[in-house]
Amino acid sequence: MHPARFQKQFLRRLGDFRPLQQLLDLLPDVAFFMKDRSGRFVFNNQRATESCGVAAAAETIGKTDGDFFSPDRAALYRQQDQQVMQGTPILNAICPAPEKGADWLIIFSKVPLKDRRGRIIGVAGIHREIRGLPAAPPQYNRISRAIQRMHQHYAAPLSIAALAAESGLSRSQLDRCFRRLFRTTPRDYLLRLRINAASRLLAETNRKTTDIALEVGFYDHAHFSRTFRKLTGVTPAAYRKRHHH
Repeated sequence: MHPARFQKQFLRRLGDFRPLQQLLDLLPDVAFFMKDRSGRFVFNNQRATESCGVAAAAETIGKTDGDFFSPDRAALYRQQDQQVMQGTPILNAICPAPEKGADWLIIFSKVPLKDRRGRIIGVAGIHREIRGLPAAPPQYNRISRAIQRMHQHYAAPLSIAALAAESGLSRSQLDRCFRRLFRTTPRDYLLRLRINAASRLLAETNRKTTDIALEVGFYDHAHFSRTFRKLTGVTPAAYRKRHHH
């Protein structure tokens, strides 16, 4: 019998997923998840559950990334999922983890899930967090100084050309490295850091939106509002109303 046919026939006979779930829960540093076409979690192993900040997988089922992650982070995950559900897997890609620090990366892969008729019904994926430059791809070492500067001084008027020079790269080389590793530009990465900081201040303080915009590095309130809405899907006022403690 052809190996692929043999495998397919056997897998069709499986009736209980729980033994596999137990094995997936034993993976110490690998998160495994599945979502439907609407981005709702249908499965998370223990590590994926922990990354959502809850104790039990049941707390994640039926919910989306927006229930657990910052708005811009959730938007990034949705964008990736939509690409995958159009039929294009993402394999061994790298995503920044700005909430954890400049030396943290997420290495992830996502593939489309299909039903028995071959229709895409969702996405499955794995991801692993790594810390420290020695564990990262060699290209990351070349831009680590620029990334650290962004994280430490995101509110300052940083020049992308100056950051590139500090890294020993031209601006175009820095841009290509960011696109290859993070699937974004240095400027957009910096904007995400600023919006992340603004989101925290909106949720945790009563400060005026104009003051928050200035504190995180925006000198034009209209630009801040447009960028915030673009990355989070809501206005700063709507975000505060939804998340203010």
